[in-house]
Amino acid sequence: MYFRIIFFIILSWPALYNAMAQNYIGMHKDQVMKTMKETDQYSKLNTSTVNLSYKYLKYEDKIHEITTLYFLSPGDTCTLIRKMYDYSNINDAIEGLNSSFKPDGKNKWVYTENGKTYSVTLVEEDWFFTVTTQLKKMGK
Repeated sequence: MYFRIIFFIILSWPALYNAMAQNYIGMHKDQVMKTMKETDQYSKLNTSTVNLSYKYLKYEDKIHEITTLYFLSPGDTCTLIRKMYDYSNINDAIEGLNSSFKPDGKNKWVYTENGKTYSVTLVEEDWFFTVTTQLKKMGK
């Protein structure tokens, strides 16, 4: 029993940590794809879904039940990252967010990198929860 729990934590931690450690905002689509291939062995690009309203890259990690959307500008630059997690990951995700970023309200965090400030928001949905990272809007 304990072996399975420890094994799951060991498998989960790299994906959860990578989710919070790497900032793709501002990267061109090609660089996002290259970096994902080099740094995240568990996630695979899913090109089977097309959304006419939004332009994005969709990565799925079936082991950890995480789906990541990298929303792109018309010039193919990443502007927002939204990760959708299975609830089995919520405690590890919150722990990672608390240890990596400064709290900025309930289920909100903030951090500064290369002179830019980013907001990170966790939203609990019915069947999953999302973590969204984007440039912090001025005045908020």
